[in-house]
Amino acid sequence: MVLKSEDVNYLVYRYLKESGFLHSSYIFQFESQIHSNDRELPNVEPGSLIRVLQKGLQYMDVETHLNEDGTARLCTAPFSLVGKHVCSVQSSASATLDVSGVKRGTKNGTPSQQQQQLQQLQQLQRIEESVSDQNSVASNHGGHTLVHDGGSAKDAKKQPKARNIVIQHQANAATEAALATNGATDDDADQMDVDVPDTEKEAHKGAVSDAGKSGRKLRLVEQVQVQVLHGHTSPVFLCAWAPSSGGNVLATGAGDGTARIWDLLAKPKGDGVQSLTLRHDPPPAGRGNDGRLDVTSIVWNPSGTLLATACFGGQICVWTAAGEQKHMLRHRPVPVISMRWNRKGSLLLSACLDGSICLWDIKSGSLRHEHKAHSGSVLDIDWLDNTTFASCAADKSIIVWREDSVSPVKTFTGHKSDVNAIKWHPSGKYLASASDDGTVKIWSLSSDTAIHDFFGHSQQVYAVKWLPRSDKSIVASASFDGTVRIWDLVSDSCLRVLSAHTEAVHCLAFSSDGRFLASGSFDRKVRIWNVKDGSLFKTYCADDGIHDVQWAPKGKIAVAVANGLVVVFDPLVS
Repeated sequence: MVLKSEDVNYLVYRYLKESGFLHSSYIFQFESQIHSNDRELPNVEPGSLIRVLQKGLQYMDVETHLNEDGTARLCTAPFSLVGKHVCSVQSSASATLDVSGVKRGTKNGTPSQQQQQLQQLQQLQRIEESVSDQNSVASNHGGHTLVHDGGSAKDAKKQPKARNIVIQHQANAATEAALATNGATDDDADQMDVDVPDTEKEAHKGAVSDAGKSGRKLRLVEQVQVQVLHGHTSPVFLCAWAPSSGGNVLATGAGDGTARIWDLLAKPKGDGVQSLTLRHDPPPAGRGNDGRLDVTSIVWNPSGTLLATACFGGQICVWTAAGEQKHMLRHRPVPVISMRWNRKGSLLLSACLDGSICLWDIKSGSLRHEHKAHSGSVLDIDWLDNTTFASCAADKSIIVWREDSVSPVKTFTGHKSDVNAIKWHPSGKYLASASDDGTVKIWSLSSDTAIHDFFGHSQQVYAVKWLPRSDKSIVASASFDGTVRIWDLVSDSCLRVLSAHTEAVHCLAFSSDGRFLASGSFDRKVRIWNVKDGSLFKTYCADDGIHDVQWAPKGKIAVAVANGLVVVFDPLVS
């Protein structure tokens, strides 16, 4: 048996990325030089590190309780990965057990009924603790996608145990394929749980019953309907449709240090790749990861003529739609987490890991202003209009700024942990925020405190999106608890709980007409929901975790997959 440090580092790196600690995984990848080796990195199964630790823990348990004479001490005290184990005290008559399972000190080697019950109870308790520990560790992702220290043991105990969200992909895919083939109903997936006012509960209960009797099949996106884009050599993190392209031009960013522009109508080249490759310059000597720069943000300007890309090394590039570099914006080597264009496309915001926000003039390619915005990493930014924008950060705050002022317009406090995402309502009246504290809050410039507090998620809320209609006040949120919730400001309540995913959900996208909602998860599924009744409309099964989903104006969905592929399909086409 050979234990290599690079293998251990790679398992730790995969654990961090799978658990949502994307920024921490970037840092660890950088310092451990995982990609500096010439060998091809293996595509290990999700949860590999947890399985290794679990098996090691079980071995330590056996080793600790095994006597020299081959007997095992009975102990009901929990055995944990950290901390000193103290065995529970047993009576001398029942303190040892042969490894063959026969109690010592009993007549003719036959255990008494009481001893048999104790032995059975011991085995059941060990099994329950093992399964509970494994599920809680694997399902409690506990981290912000960019930077977070993780949940405490106390917080982990608060997580619901009834939701066992660790399910093997092979079993999942086989089950869904069988359902699709046999025409079996899928009540749990097709019909979600719903939190509605009491006056509507009975009516909804009837609707659920009728839906279950309707015999609806679980509808899967067939592979013949899917366009697979090959080219990236590392996990694809981001995708963005070019405005005004009719859903035919797509940009993607990946861990291989490149962004790509795909023309879906162009004929494939000889190697099958139909994209323009956009590369950032290698980092200065001693600061890079063997020339590899993870792309951390991509965003088109409103007209679709320019694409801004940012990398972990702090470099921002502005490209034409033809793949020509127009500007290279580099202020200092600080990771860029997010970027946004204003509505005119004249200004570009970049949010940085050190808590600063840079405002760039695209016409001249120069830095107009730098806001020393937050005491923690800036995690998201969003423009209200051409001059006003908001930012949120790991310091638990949300700040509203104007581009021509160094002082904040408004500061919102109320979240108890990192604020992961913010989004202005289409009308500009409200600002929604999602936080690691498990809440969604709604803010208004006319109030100093949140005007709505939505509770319901049991873990971190990572994404928040408004229904794309200015006359409606409905917002959707995605959480690491595996659910998507739809909230209504008018009734101040949760309208829908979409609970078909089995792992963390961290990306959402409404269709342009607001009729459907797409959600992506590490369970390798993209779920398409009918917003009106909350039913599961269609499911796409990928071969790896989903990092991003984006809906084009005319029906197509782009999916960024952790195996380096980009998938495009139209869920409305039968």
